[in-house]
Amino acid sequence: MDVSYLRKYLGSEVSAQQRYLWLGLSLLVSLSYSIPVLFQSFSYPYLMQDDARQHVFWMQRFVDPELFPNDLLADYFQSVAPWGYSTLYWLASQIGFDPVVFNKLLPPVLLLITTVYTFLGAMQFLPSPVAAFISATLINQNLWLRDDVVSGTPVAFVYPLFTAFLYYMMRRSLFPYLGAIVLMGLFYPQMVLISSGILFMRLFTIKNYRLGLTSASELRFYLLGIAVSVGIMLPYVLEPSVYGPILTRAEAQDMATLGNRGWSRFFRNHFTRFWACGKRSGFLPPEWCDISFALPQLGLGLMLPLVIWGRQRFTLAQRVSPEALVVPQALIVSLCWFFVAHALVFRLHLPNRYGEHSIRIVMAVSAGVALVIAWDRVMKWLVNRQSIAQSLRAFAALAGASCALTILLVNPYQLEFDRENFPIDRYAKGIYPEVYEYLSAQPKDILVASLSPEVNNLPSFAKRSVLVGGGGFVLPYHTGYFQQVEERLLENISAQYAPQLDGLKQFIEKYGVDYWLIDHNFTDLTYLSEDVFFQFPIMRDRLIQRLGEGRLPALARVAPNCVVVEVDNVKPVKLLDAACILEQ
Repeated sequence: MDVSYLRKYLGSEVSAQQRYLWLGLSLLVSLSYSIPVLFQSFSYPYLMQDDARQHVFWMQRFVDPELFPNDLLADYFQSVAPWGYSTLYWLASQIGFDPVVFNKLLPPVLLLITTVYTFLGAMQFLPSPVAAFISATLINQNLWLRDDVVSGTPVAFVYPLFTAFLYYMMRRSLFPYLGAIVLMGLFYPQMVLISSGILFMRLFTIKNYRLGLTSASELRFYLLGIAVSVGIMLPYVLEPSVYGPILTRAEAQDMATLGNRGWSRFFRNHFTRFWACGKRSGFLPPEWCDISFALPQLGLGLMLPLVIWGRQRFTLAQRVSPEALVVPQALIVSLCWFFVAHALVFRLHLPNRYGEHSIRIVMAVSAGVALVIAWDRVMKWLVNRQSIAQSLRAFAALAGASCALTILLVNPYQLEFDRENFPIDRYAKGIYPEVYEYLSAQPKDILVASLSPEVNNLPSFAKRSVLVGGGGFVLPYHTGYFQQVEERLLENISAQYAPQLDGLKQFIEKYGVDYWLIDHNFTDLTYLSEDVFFQFPIMRDRLIQRLGEGRLPALARVAPNCVVVEVDNVKPVKLLDAACILEQ
């Protein structure tokens, strides 16, 4: 077997049919990651992706407008949902898709679209289907080490839309490219800032070490994209949230919820964690803090400019398109917006939104192209080693290619991120069907109070309103919203642990609470380590002292008489009738 036959697959000598074959293999890899998760999502009736519990539950109003009446949480998350995102779910509901079901069906589709555009984009860099296959595989692996796409929330649309934008921009396809910009603005507007920054950089060119404007035709092409970007972003500037104003840095630094132990922790004591891999504050994808995963992503990606610079030795690098300039352009623009977002912290939402998404994409494409260029150099070296038998050379080439492909496909399964194994989906499982069924049979305007972690599941599984949720429901970025949920949460804590029955009754009457869900162990000292109490350490310490002195809350005394549902599993809970409590 001639090694040169293998080498041609690294370049552009393959036919269109063979390119479709590699694209098909890329799609199969994507499906091999997403289909098992899809089956898992329908394996149990009460499964919901963690972030979707906040961003999707209110969309059940599309099916039944009477759900969640005068619900602060539903109204807030509906108000912050981008127009395109909520409209897509509304359209799906009009043709018979339940929003929860549609949310589970979306991720495989979005990943297939991302795979196609990543493959086509890599082919614009270097016309090698092998490089495109590797790039598409790497982006799929990246996305399954995070729960962005699987969440079906607005961030899930970043990857298909941004990869489409890059591809059509490089192809100079005017209307699809403008359409991608508009869709990004309707689904995830932060990426419009990244895209317009790339377009701005492309207005200029350097010739003979002198800066000048690009050609007239390209100038019109890029300026039109910038104009559309400005137009699609205007509504976000002119129509501030009704739950504003936006949190300021001075206010944020005094908030426990944004501190090192808070649910929405932003400020960290660790320099690297804050600036590099912080979930909300860092520039890099958080999973890249794991060096075993960062090396093939970041390391290979950064190798591309090196092999292009040494193209005298890496002959395949001579065929890399000038469009590869989009890599440094995307990195520079992302870094600029990242620092602007830090300077205007929370006014442009979270700084990491301007780094991790674009970096995952451009580094996956760069890594695939760089790896193939390096492998082509190895193939050339093997061909020129006349002292080695032809069959041994071919065997070595095939063995090396097979080994590299196997490592590429198997590597993520060896990794563990945030104590979870690949692929990461973060589905929350509801383990109290008796509670959901009971509440869903009650009037649609009931209100449930609870400090149990299970409260986050009730809007999705029982389709009934809760006074306040924990964790992801207590978002601090709009002070008009956070002040209300903080007040509710503080009063909920005070009422649940009130030593006298009067305080408990006043709370029920003030908010019109109909049911109260309590954990069996809510009077244990260890219970106060739940994340909801970390937001308010002063109150937590006071409650620990009170319980330590043996002063049980009034709710513990009336609970046995007012139970309507009791579930005795690994985490026992009781659902109490608030009207019964008022009668005590």
